[in-house]
Amino acid sequence: MTNLAGVETSAITADSWEPFVEEGREMGQVHFLVQKEGGLLAGLWRTDPEVGAEIPYNVTGSDTFHVLQGEAELETPDGQKIELIAGGLYSFPDGFSATWRTRSPFVKFFVIA
Repeated sequence: MTNLAGVETSAITADSWEPFVEEGREMGQVHFLVQKEGGLLAGLWRTDPEVGAEIPYNVTGSDTFHVLQGEAELETPDGQKIELIAGGLYSFPDGFSATWRTRSPFVKFFVIA
C-alpha cells in the first residue's frame, strides 16, 4: 500500500494476497487496501468452492461489498437464502450471521466499518 497525502493506493500481484484466517480456519485470501485503527477495512477477498464450501459468515460492524466474480449463497439460521452473484452489491448490518457456501471461484471488493 502507498499512502500519498492520505490517499490509499494498491496494486494486485500474485504475492500481495495473504491467507484470511478466522476462528483458526483459512477461509480464503485477502488483499487489503485500507486497515485503519478503529475498524475500517477495505480490500479484496477471494475464495473457491473447495476452501469456501461452507464457512461461517458473522458480521461485526457492517460489511458492504461488490461481487466482482463468482457466485455464492448465504443461508441464515432460520433458513432464508440470499444469492450472491457477480455484479451484485450487498450490505449486511452488525450482528448478521449466516452460513456462506461458495458455488464458483469468488472475488469481492469489501468495506467493513
